Amino acid sequence: MSGILRWLFSKVTYTCHHCDARQRIPLRRIHVFERFHRLHQGEALLILCPQCQTGVQMPSAYRTHTGHQVTVDPGDPPKDAFIHDLY
Repeated sequence: MSGILRWLFSKVTYTCHHCDARQRIPLRRIHVFERFHRLHQGEALLILCPQCQTGVQMPSAYRTHTGHQVTVDPGDPPKDAFIHDLY
Protein backbone atom coordinates (compact mmCIF):
# COMPACT_ATOMS: atom_id res chain seq x y z
CA MET A 1 0.00 0.00 0.00
CA SER A 2 1.41 3.38 -0.91
CA GLY A 3 2.12 6.03 1.73
CA ILE A 4 -0.91 8.23 1.03
CA LEU A 5 -3.32 5.28 0.99
CA ARG A 6 -1.88 3.95 4.24
CA TRP A 7 -2.37 7.41 5.80
CA LEU A 8 -5.93 7.70 4.48
CA PHE A 9 -7.16 4.31 5.65
CA SER A 10 -5.08 3.48 8.76
CA LYS A 11 -6.93 3.52 12.05
CA VAL A 12 -5.76 3.71 15.63
CA THR A 13 -7.62 1.71 18.28
CA TYR A 14 -8.36 3.56 21.51
CA THR A 15 -9.17 1.37 24.53
CA CYS A 16 -10.51 2.57 27.89
CA HIS A 17 -8.46 1.43 30.88
CA HIS A 18 -11.58 1.44 33.09
CA CYS A 19 -14.44 -0.17 31.12
CA ASP A 20 -12.57 -1.66 28.10
CA ALA A 21 -14.69 0.33 25.61
CA ARG A 22 -13.00 0.60 22.20
CA GLN A 23 -13.20 2.90 19.25
CA ARG A 24 -11.20 3.05 16.04
CA ILE A 25 -10.25 6.51 14.84
CA PRO A 26 -8.67 7.29 11.46
CA LEU A 27 -5.01 8.27 11.77
CA ARG A 28 -5.57 11.37 9.64
CA ARG A 29 -8.11 12.66 12.21
CA ILE A 30 -5.60 12.13 15.03
CA HIS A 31 -3.02 14.10 13.05
CA VAL A 32 -5.50 16.98 12.68
CA PHE A 33 -6.07 16.97 16.47
CA GLU A 34 -2.31 16.99 17.06
CA ARG A 35 -1.79 19.96 14.76
CA PHE A 36 -4.80 21.88 16.08
CA HIS A 37 -3.77 21.47 19.72
CA ARG A 38 -0.08 22.02 18.88
CA LEU A 39 1.12 18.87 20.61
CA HIS A 40 4.86 18.46 21.18
CA GLN A 41 6.89 15.83 19.37
CA GLY A 42 5.99 12.39 20.66
CA GLU A 43 3.24 13.66 23.00
CA ALA A 44 0.37 11.18 23.21
CA LEU A 45 -3.27 12.09 22.54
CA LEU A 46 -5.58 10.40 25.07
CA ILE A 47 -9.39 10.59 25.03
CA LEU A 48 -11.77 10.80 27.97
CA CYS A 49 -13.98 7.71 27.63
CA PRO A 50 -17.39 8.62 26.15
CA GLN A 51 -18.92 5.37 27.52
CA CYS A 52 -18.10 5.46 31.24
CA GLN A 53 -17.03 9.14 31.56
CA THR A 54 -14.50 7.97 34.20
CA GLY A 55 -11.69 6.26 32.35
CA VAL A 56 -9.24 7.43 29.72
CA GLN A 57 -8.93 5.76 26.34
CA MET A 58 -5.34 5.02 25.36
CA PRO A 59 -4.19 4.49 21.77
CA SER A 60 -2.48 1.55 20.17
CA ALA A 61 1.02 2.34 18.83
CA TYR A 62 1.07 4.91 16.02
CA ARG A 63 3.25 7.61 14.45
CA THR A 64 2.46 11.26 15.14
CA HIS A 65 2.15 13.92 12.45
CA THR A 66 5.85 14.72 13.08
CA GLY A 67 6.86 11.08 12.52
CA HIS A 68 7.59 10.11 16.13
CA GLN A 69 6.48 6.71 17.38
CA VAL A 70 3.96 6.88 20.26
CA THR A 71 3.47 3.81 22.42
CA VAL A 72 1.39 4.17 25.59
CA ASP A 73 1.73 1.64 28.40
CA PRO A 74 -1.68 1.31 30.12
CA GLY A 75 0.01 0.43 33.41
CA ASP A 76 2.11 3.59 33.31
CA PRO A 77 0.34 6.36 31.34
CA PRO A 78 2.47 9.37 30.37
CA LYS A 79 2.16 12.39 32.65
CA ASP A 80 2.56 14.92 29.80
CA ALA A 81 -0.16 13.42 27.57
CA PHE A 82 -2.92 15.62 26.18
CA ILE A 83 -6.40 14.43 27.22
CA HIS A 84 -9.13 15.32 24.73
CA ASP A 85 -12.48 15.37 26.53
CA LEU A 86 -14.98 16.34 23.85
CA TYR A 87 -14.64 13.51 21.32
